[in-house]
Amino acid sequence: MNKYPLVFALLLGFTGQGQETVALSLKGVVQRAKEQSPSYYRALNTAENRYWNYRQFRAGNLPLLTLNGTLPDYSSSITRVLQDDGTFLFPQREQLFLAGDLSLEQNVALTGGNFSISTGLQRTNVFSPVARTDYFSTPVSISYFQPMVLYNALKWNNRIQPLLYRESKRAYDEDLERIAQEAAEMYFDALAASMRMNIAELNVSNNDTLFKISQGRFNLGKIAENDLLQIELNLLNARNALRSASLDYELSTQNLKRFLNLDQGATLDLETPSTVFLMEISIDEALNQARSNRQAVLEFRRRRLEAEQSIAEARGQSGYNLNVRANFGLNQQANTLNDAYADPLQQQNVAVGVSIPLVDWGRAKSRVKRAKANRDLVEVDVQQDEINFEQEVFLQVMRFNMQQEQLQVAARADTVAQKRYEVTKARYLTGKISITDLNLAQSEKDNARQGYVQALRAYWVAYYTLRRLTLYDFVQGRRIDYEEGTF
Repeated sequence: MNKYPLVFALLLGFTGQGQETVALSLKGVVQRAKEQSPSYYRALNTAENRYWNYRQFRAGNLPLLTLNGTLPDYSSSITRVLQDDGTFLFPQREQLFLAGDLSLEQNVALTGGNFSISTGLQRTNVFSPVARTDYFSTPVSISYFQPMVLYNALKWNNRIQPLLYRESKRAYDEDLERIAQEAAEMYFDALAASMRMNIAELNVSNNDTLFKISQGRFNLGKIAENDLLQIELNLLNARNALRSASLDYELSTQNLKRFLNLDQGATLDLETPSTVFLMEISIDEALNQARSNRQAVLEFRRRRLEAEQSIAEARGQSGYNLNVRANFGLNQQANTLNDAYADPLQQQNVAVGVSIPLVDWGRAKSRVKRAKANRDLVEVDVQQDEINFEQEVFLQVMRFNMQQEQLQVAARADTVAQKRYEVTKARYLTGKISITDLNLAQSEKDNARQGYVQALRAYWVAYYTLRRLTLYDFVQGRRIDYEEGTF
């Protein structure tokens, strides 16, 4: 039976040899998250989608060159033809039709109309019942169509779509900063779990040593049985705490590895950040940077524009409508190609359509009133969002500035608690203090160490949150912009 534990131990040894140890720092985790995490690819795909939406809009403002053709249209059939005497003839018709035209269209943003110019040629070959060839040419045809005078959708889109695109670029920057914040949170979750596991391992080792020493002192009659039982209980509690801490560590590191696209079998070596940026950030500066850089500011402007657009559209759809269609061109028909372009004749057409509602029972007025009411509601919502926007930045600046002092206090408390525990442990071993004093010192040591890691976490999360809320790097003194080289 002894061979099975041996085989199992050998298997564990070979498995451990294949595991990779990955050293991670906070800066490295943040950078990797912004380059390889699933959240990064989601942000990138969203930004690309918005970019191509804007490119599609821009393309709609550019001239459109189109080639149309019918190559060929052949038909052969028997048709019924009514004669003057009331009888029918059934001749067989066979013909070939070819046509092609080239057109250039341009939307006119100033008026919302559409301007086009085209040229085309048609050829008809009749083979039966009488053979003949006809050409019909349109050397040039110029057209303009004005669909609606009272509402210009192109003008409004040209005001709103660029704002949407600028929003998307800033939203991408904010998404990457949100990824950095999320990476920092996961990193410190794993670091705190690692710290708790290390503390638990050290406590097991210390309590095991103390228990063995106390057994000897008990046998010599230097301590009471109650003290020995208390130390044994501490050892059992420490072992249970180690199991729980090991599970927390495994869960938090697995989450971090999934977020960073690391091998799930890799072992993480997490570095405790030793450098922080001690600086006092001005609330006014942070608010100014947020107003200049954030996507939300552009969103507020866009929402107001869209509300005004709805009013203009409601007025344009009030029932009063005027549309204009005009065309001028040259054309000619002949039996030869050269004659089809000789002395072309003018063709021109102007059509004006008018629609005036005589009785609409207040529908048009109600539509405009509703649009205005929605505009007022949007204005109230935007004003409240602006207040919340500034309040969020204000509170985050206060939180960050306060967190720096708390971090310094936590660091000092950790140092003092560690030193106090060592002194208390030495005094206990010489029998100068009771086990109760040692337990208290150990608890304070553990709490101080975990409190320091939590203070580090709160500081760095506040730092990356402030970057996201302002899109400004206060250390480098520059705006955060990831646009270059993105697409």
